[in-house]
Amino acid sequence: MSQNRTTEMRQQSIFDSEKFVKRCGALNEFLWICAGVNRKVLRQCPTDYSKYAGIGGTILSTAIMAMFSGGYALFSIFSDPNKEIQDSNVYIMTGVFAVFWSLLIFNLDRFMVNTMYSDGTHKITGEELKGGLPRIILAIFLGLVISTPIEMRIFDDKIQAQVVKDQIAERKDMDNANKPLAEEIEKLYKSKERNNNRVDSATNKWTSTREAAHREATGHGLSGKVGIGKYTKQLEETAEKQEKDVNRIRAEINSTNKDIDNRIKELRAKQSESDKNIDISVNAMKGFTAKFNALHKVTSPSNSMNLFIARICIMLLFVAIEVIPTLFKMMMTSGPYDDLLRAEKHRVRVLSDKRISDINDDVNTDVHISIEKNKERVEAELQANKQVLEKLAAAQSSLLEEAIELWKEEELSKIRNNPSAYIQSSNPRPLGNTEP
Repeated sequence: MSQNRTTEMRQQSIFDSEKFVKRCGALNEFLWICAGVNRKVLRQCPTDYSKYAGIGGTILSTAIMAMFSGGYALFSIFSDPNKEIQDSNVYIMTGVFAVFWSLLIFNLDRFMVNTMYSDGTHKITGEELKGGLPRIILAIFLGLVISTPIEMRIFDDKIQAQVVKDQIAERKDMDNANKPLAEEIEKLYKSKERNNNRVDSATNKWTSTREAAHREATGHGLSGKVGIGKYTKQLEETAEKQEKDVNRIRAEINSTNKDIDNRIKELRAKQSESDKNIDISVNAMKGFTAKFNALHKVTSPSNSMNLFIARICIMLLFVAIEVIPTLFKMMMTSGPYDDLLRAEKHRVRVLSDKRISDINDDVNTDVHISIEKNKERVEAELQANKQVLEKLAAAQSSLLEEAIELWKEEELSKIRNNPSAYIQSSNPRPLGNTEP
């Protein structure tokens, strides 16, 4: 009994000592949760409190920045740039995604830090770097993803100005693409104007001839005689011919102008549709994609070296915030918390191995017992079979003896009844006799 009690005390987990350690403040407890440490073990290691609280704070700050970054990016995507007040669904969707994005980044950072291999020294060895390289690459990628929307917000004034420039350039390019359409419409108007001038010219000639004939008939013409004379008749004939020409030209021009008007109407409809598409396309250049392209333009080295350096610094800051916990875990020396945690892992591993060994022993014992039972069962069956065979052999021997006695009596009966026939039937033939 005493030995079992000692064994139980030796196997007692270090977690049981939690009742002797008080909680270390709500802030520390919360930051430890963010760091993903075993709080029951860490409470027994006061020298490691600030170390893991710092790691938890870094992970928490990254998650908060990811929340603002993801929320701003989604709001830029789903919001209508032409509305000052957005629909409530946009705000709800943005808030839900921001929380989800922050939890996702929080879980990834927490997982990366807690699954890092560390040899317990302050140096970053080759094995640590090899094991942590995938996590470092993922951390760099997360830093770039988180920093981009925040960069867009920081350079928002420059981006808005660049977006306006891009809209003007886009409208100019589209107007140039529609320039042949406008030129064709202008040509049609000029053709219609030429046709109308032709009708006006013919009409003016006809009107002038009629006026000249009227003046000649009233005595105000060149002849100075009143009445219809020879010259007046010539003018009237000329006027009649000109009137016919005017009517013919007007009919032709009206038909031609009608076709021109239909063509102009068709081109105007195309131009109106094109202008509408241009307005839609230009107004659409206010979303996330347009701002993202504008960000690259305003921060390009060819445009502004200062803005380019500022953007690189912001990007490196967020990348460093993501990578630092991983690097810090590599450089972190083993402390009391690591020793206790390693001891606890070893205890659990030993108990697990012992449990496996006990299970194997139990299984082996059950197998041995089963084998012995089967062996006894086989021996019992063999013994039973042996007894049956012995009884069967005895019965067969008894029956055979009984059959021999009956045969003997039967043969004696034959001898008594006819000895000569029995002797002749049982006497063998001479060896040299071959006759039948």
